[in-house]
Amino acid sequence: MLHRPSVSSGTAASAQAERAPLAVVRPFATRRAQTSGAAYLSKVLTEERRQSGLVYTPTHLVDFVIAQAEYGAHSWGPLLDAACGCGAFLEGAVRVIARFTVERGSSRAEFLERVEGDLFGIDIDSNACALAAAAVRRAVQEASPGRMSPSFFSKNIVCGDFLTTDFGKATGHQEFAFIVGNPPYVSATRLNAERKAALRENFSTATGRLDLYTVFIERAVRLLTPRGRAAFITPDKFLVSRSARSLRSFLLGSTSVRLIARFSSHRVFADAATVPCVSVFERSRSKRSVALLHCDADGAGAPAMVRVTARATVPQETLTEQPWYLVDPAALKLARKLQAGRLRLTAVTLRVSAGPATGRDRVFVFPHGSEPGVEPVLIRPAVRGRDVESYGITDPRLDILVPYTYDKAGRGTLVDLKRFPGAARYLAQYRDELRTRHCVRVWKKPWYDIHDQAAVDLARLKKLLVPDVANSNRFAVDDGHFFPLHSAYYLLPAPGVDLQFLCGLLNSRIASFFVRVFSPVVKDGFNRYRQQFLTEIPVPIATSAQQKEIATAANRGDAAAVNDLFSGLFRLSRADASTLRAILGADRS
Repeated sequence: MLHRPSVSSGTAASAQAERAPLAVVRPFATRRAQTSGAAYLSKVLTEERRQSGLVYTPTHLVDFVIAQAEYGAHSWGPLLDAACGCGAFLEGAVRVIARFTVERGSSRAEFLERVEGDLFGIDIDSNACALAAAAVRRAVQEASPGRMSPSFFSKNIVCGDFLTTDFGKATGHQEFAFIVGNPPYVSATRLNAERKAALRENFSTATGRLDLYTVFIERAVRLLTPRGRAAFITPDKFLVSRSARSLRSFLLGSTSVRLIARFSSHRVFADAATVPCVSVFERSRSKRSVALLHCDADGAGAPAMVRVTARATVPQETLTEQPWYLVDPAALKLARKLQAGRLRLTAVTLRVSAGPATGRDRVFVFPHGSEPGVEPVLIRPAVRGRDVESYGITDPRLDILVPYTYDKAGRGTLVDLKRFPGAARYLAQYRDELRTRHCVRVWKKPWYDIHDQAAVDLARLKKLLVPDVANSNRFAVDDGHFFPLHSAYYLLPAPGVDLQFLCGLLNSRIASFFVRVFSPVVKDGFNRYRQQFLTEIPVPIATSAQQKEIATAANRGDAAAVNDLFSGLFRLSRADASTLRAILGADRS
């Protein structure tokens, strides 16, 4: 974008050029930078990328984050990229400085001085650090070709751990006016015991099923100057997850939440199926309303860009450490009205959980009858989330090898393979592969065990099944036949609860409304059907006759009759029904 006039060589001429104002001549060559970062990540092994949370951030998303932080518009000051990778956010900051330099008619020397004086990055990967420094130098040259000292920006990238580095010693800045970036998303299951213990000791937000990005946020806030801002791309689950309760409490006590921008699709990163959100936190006591943005990220268009599709605000004082359900106020009001005075789903279920994960389905799950050598006592009919529809299950004709035996009380015990030679022979051919699983390497489980403990014989229990991720409510009754894989959730009813009545409730438009309001979006308009969100669904009081009528309609899959009957039980007014229609849109249930 920036270019200084061509001049003859020589000290006087060079000095004159450094003082000359910059002029716009061409755009940055951002495509080259994108290719460089993506090319580097493509060489990193998948498991290493998952362990470190490495994801390349596209340029249009980088620019959006920096704009929401109001860097350059809000104020200037030292800016730190907390996980700089190959330098995408630092290049974005160079673009902002370049535009400002042109608008002010400042000199190239002032441009170089601000870049080197204000921009800093840190990353644990030394190769990425070298690429980041090179990317900044390249961006500066693209903005304003000319002489550059060989040492320019050589001390601005720190190779180290953002969570423990002494930045005063490393950069000369104890605090930063802006901290931006795309921190690593690494769940507790991928952290070893020593790492987790250290995090829990040093960070108040490292509670429950912690994720590295939550402690990155805490560390960033503590490094901000007064009224400094942190702007991060993270998963949006910290808004509502129980494990992030301490993070929400910390943010409300230490910052002013300025902005939450949520995306409608996971198609934001080319190499991660995560629906992100962009959050901006200011280190101040200001309690201005929180700006809410709904966005789409179009990386395929020309130019690639983030589009804001809707805007709203929410009073900051309404936020607590409880989940932040940042939804249409009318929808939240109706949800609370329907819940008032009624039991929740937890009162009529004993357990809501995902089916056990094996850690290697291609070994433990196979076509029905294809492994006759495995002892039948260890075989169960398997079902996946994709096989479950509203009111019905399509048998996928799959078997799962469950290396457990069960006593009369239904308690499971991992088998001794010596007593099951058929299963031993079958599993032995995959021994090396099974030993690479996380549950074996980190948790030290026996090499032939499945990832999650199969504590009860799920195939023998009457239950409701639902896909863990779906774009509509798809609950079906299983009378005690299938073993659900990890892509299916199961609900065990409390004693005396009619499964068909419960199935009708959970397939109704009212239950769909609650899922839409409280469950975060994953992938393209899909919702998660997890225990935390399902338990928000209220259960109306119904007479025996009403329960029987609903159960009969559910048993024959009559969705229209079920919806009418529950509308009566919940006493929906015309206004309620209108709100329901507005939130659900087209009937997907």
